[in-house]
This record gives sequence, C-alpha cells and structure tokens, in this order.
Amino acid sequence: MSRDRGGRLSHTQVMAAAQRRERRERRSRWTFMAVLAVLVFAADQALKITIRAVYAEGEGTDLTGWLRIDRTTNEGIAFGLFPGRQGVVATVTVLALCGIAVALAGLVRRNPWAAAGAGFLVGGSLGNLLDRVFHSGVTDYIDLSRWPAFNLADIAIGVGAVLIVMGLLEASEEDAEDTAT
Repeated sequence: MSRDRGGRLSHTQVMAAAQRRERRERRSRWTFMAVLAVLVFAADQALKITIRAVYAEGEGTDLTGWLRIDRTTNEGIAFGLFPGRQGVVATVTVLALCGIAVALAGLVRRNPWAAAGAGFLVGGSLGNLLDRVFHSGVTDYIDLSRWPAFNLADIAIGVGAVLIVMGLLEASEEDAEDTAT
C-alpha cells in the first residue's frame, strides 16, 4: 500500500480495508453458524443413538426425584401435538427451515447473536427432522416429570430462538442509533 508523505493511507485505501474486514467478519459469522449447527446436530444424534441402544421404548433411569432419562418416541410436533403425521410435520419443518434461512440471512451477516441462534436452531431442527424421516418420530429422553419429555435438539431450538431475539433486539438498537446520527 502506498502512503502519503506523512505515512498515512489514503481515504480510498482505508475504505477498501474496512470493506475487506467487513467481508471477513461476515464470512466468519456464517462459518461460526455452520460449525455450531454441525456440532449441535452431531451431539444430538450421538445422544439419540446412545439412548436407542441402551434403552427400549418406555425404559429409563431415575437420576433425581425430578429428572429421569426415559426413552420415548414423539410422533407429533412439540409436546406430542399432531401425532402420526410424520410426512406433514417433516414437510412443514423443511419449509420452516427454508423460511428461517431466508429471514435470517441478512441478520446473520450483521449480528453474532443471530449467527449463534441460527446455528442452534438449524442444528436442532435438522436433528429432529432426521429422526422423523428415519425413525418415524423424534426420540425424546429428558423427562422432568411435570413437563413433556424432550431432547438436546429441543433445547438447542429454544436456545436458538432466544439468541435470535437477542440479535433482533441488538440489530434494532443499532438501526435506531444509525438513524439518530
């Protein structure tokens, strides 16, 4: 890079460097989201494979008075709604993932919270989708006794949703600051 006599970069050089930095940050957010999605998906599937290998349907182990590992198959959506409609639920899941991807595309580029949230959400959704397609229902195993059984993918989906909301709130604050200046 050429510098002026005072050793300073030109305005054009500074702007070009800032644009390169922004592109690197965007790429790193997408990479972070993808890696997080793969890790969530892999952990979810590893746990489900282990649960299916160790426990028969309906079997489990008491861990505390309120926490039990209990293998169940959820043939519906959240909390067992719409049982026996795996094809419809799988189709809706794929459509929802596509819609979420489009909606989050711009936000992930600008916001690390949204990138993390999208990674959790996509990894968890794909983990449950794989179960629906290959096991005719989602393998749930965490039983809190007063709550329907759930799994790591469900936790990831919930955490992802919270992180995305945080990203949306932060993005709206930044937009308000940009508008004010």
